[in-house]
Amino acid sequence: MDKNEISKYRNNIYHYLENRQLIQAFDNLKIMVDATQQWALNQELERLTTSYGFMLQYLSQGVLDPERDNILSQIIVDAFTLTDQAVISLAAPLSTHIFYQRHQQYKDQSLQSMVEDYLVELNKVNLLSGASNEDSGSIAMTSLLSRCESFESDIFNKVWSSFPVSTAEVEDLKSLLSNDGVPAHLKSLALSALMLGLTKFFDAPKLVLLIESYCMLGDAELKLRALINAVIIIYLYRNRINTYKDVFTALKSLEMQPDFEGDMQLVFTRLIHSRNTDNISRKLKDDIMPELQKLSPDLFNKIKGKTPGTIDFSDIEENPQWQEWLDKSGITRKLEEYNELQLQGGDVFISTFAKLKSYPFFNTLSNWFLPYHDNCTAVTSAFGGKRHPLTGLFKVMPILCDSDKYSMLLSIAATPESQRNMMFQQFEAQREQLQELQNEEVQSVIKMRDNIINRYIQDLYRFFKLYSRRREFKSIFDTDINLTDVDCLKPFITQTPTLSVIAEFYFKNGFYDDAIKFYRLMVSNHDADPHVYQKIGYSFQSLGKWHEALRNYSRYELVDSSDVWNTKQMAQCYRSLHDHAKAIEYYSKALDISPQSVNLCLSLGHCFLDKGDYDKALQQYYKADFMPKAKHRAWRPIAWCSLLTGKHEQAINYYKKIIDEDTATSQDYLNYGHVLQVMGNIAEAIVQYRESLALEKHNEEVFAKQYMADAKYVVNKLNVQASDFALLLDATLQTS
Repeated sequence: MDKNEISKYRNNIYHYLENRQLIQAFDNLKIMVDATQQWALNQELERLTTSYGFMLQYLSQGVLDPERDNILSQIIVDAFTLTDQAVISLAAPLSTHIFYQRHQQYKDQSLQSMVEDYLVELNKVNLLSGASNEDSGSIAMTSLLSRCESFESDIFNKVWSSFPVSTAEVEDLKSLLSNDGVPAHLKSLALSALMLGLTKFFDAPKLVLLIESYCMLGDAELKLRALINAVIIIYLYRNRINTYKDVFTALKSLEMQPDFEGDMQLVFTRLIHSRNTDNISRKLKDDIMPELQKLSPDLFNKIKGKTPGTIDFSDIEENPQWQEWLDKSGITRKLEEYNELQLQGGDVFISTFAKLKSYPFFNTLSNWFLPYHDNCTAVTSAFGGKRHPLTGLFKVMPILCDSDKYSMLLSIAATPESQRNMMFQQFEAQREQLQELQNEEVQSVIKMRDNIINRYIQDLYRFFKLYSRRREFKSIFDTDINLTDVDCLKPFITQTPTLSVIAEFYFKNGFYDDAIKFYRLMVSNHDADPHVYQKIGYSFQSLGKWHEALRNYSRYELVDSSDVWNTKQMAQCYRSLHDHAKAIEYYSKALDISPQSVNLCLSLGHCFLDKGDYDKALQQYYKADFMPKAKHRAWRPIAWCSLLTGKHEQAINYYKKIIDEDTATSQDYLNYGHVLQVMGNIAEAIVQYRESLALEKHNEEVFAKQYMADAKYVVNKLNVQASDFALLLDATLQTS
């Protein structure tokens, strides 16, 4: 059986089991099990089919069995496990995927022995670290730490590649997690390994252990990592999670945890924020950074005495003229955008650090999940076998996730020592500020927990998006995570304050379908602000669903009919639906509320223009032109309307004003040419058409398309012969 067949049968069986179609599931499963040629798997399948057969027989005989649902659930659970065992048995000899390689490598090794050997080496490290002669011990210490790290990697690989995990292995893991002598970073690795294995094959005892770890561990970082890992897995397997009674029981115990509800809301919010990471990266790459790079040489010239690489933006405060130049150049706005993204918790560093994940350190799978600690030999070795002062500074740097801290230190270690020392001085100057940030987090428990959650999710994002063999793993970041789709989690995240934060995030970042979903949940709670209807309406409007938008704007209109913004949006929707009468009605209402609005006056004119009532359109355009803030915005519609109503001289006057006093566009010259053509001034019309063509960079195809699009006006409404209209295009292109 090849890889495609294995995948096909596995997916079929999953589908049948999730829908409780066990006869079909067993038929497919038998084909897979027979292909394994393993007696134990065949025996297990025979047990399951026999048990299910007896259940059907008792049911057909009308026998009442109060345990029937529990027995059926257990048969389904065991059938899932048997399917996955068959997949591993068939795929392991064929696949080059790292999971199957590690499964074959570690399946016969004892986790208990690994942990025991690790603790022996760890004890040697602790004894040596207490020795007084540091110089004589440095080489030995590095060797011992390397051996400990090798065991840590082995333990990680054993945990994530074990399937199904045995009861003894679960107990070994519980002992490791509860052992005060085991470093926190190894406990964290074990929790990540449980999650990573679960993304490949669901194993209920692993998930139960993650849930129990959140309840039993005292360290906030470990607790929250356990919860994040558990939530990720629960979401991935949301369609069958309720089948597993042990998982359901473990989830019930979470309700007793005092911080669980708040932690769940933070985790959900941060998982949702991760969805915007690609958008932020694109914005930084395509918008913000190019502008900063483009402007930086000018900046160095403005700030005399500064050379590229030494500038500190705090220097700008010394000279208000520099700040004024930055404001005019646009760099201030770019910096503010960057700071705003960072303050909102946006992942602004991934595009930078993506280039720094090629160090050999990241070839080791477990290192992607390794919490930062300054005993890491990869870092000390990079600095010549010594612990550089920078490594200690990074402990109090709350901005970077652990993966990026390792990237940055390895990058710094590769720079010349003079440059490295300069960086150290810069970091040292900021030590006090970093310490203050850390102290603020300690004082604010919620902020501290949110930072832990944010950094770990960023670590996960980097692994699933940047690891060289990432395509071998099922990434949660490739789907739109919505924990309200998970019945067992929904009660903890459907309070209006949480929904509001999530809905606003989606709304602000243009994920309108999701925003609608969460705003509607707020409405269903019966305590939503009426403005929610406006935001639902705007979301539908942005998606081009005008009727749904109007339905929600109308609901808000019942609350406040004098809201000019709401009235204007309704008018826009009616205009998009080509309901001219309603659009005119609502733009007129909006103008009654805000009579000096140039935009509303112009929009009402556009509605009359759409309707073909050119005289009334002109009345609105004249009115707008006399308003104080009109500037030149009414000139173009007046000129166009004048052409359509036969007021040719007036049209010419306005197009001349646009050309002389405003910034004329290709369309302005094109329209001016139309007026002249209608008046019979062909030579001058060609001159204006050529000006239009020049502004299109002499792209004849683009110009011709725009020219011919106006035939419906010039030919159909203004009585120019179609043949003459076409000939004039060729004459323009020929003379150009």
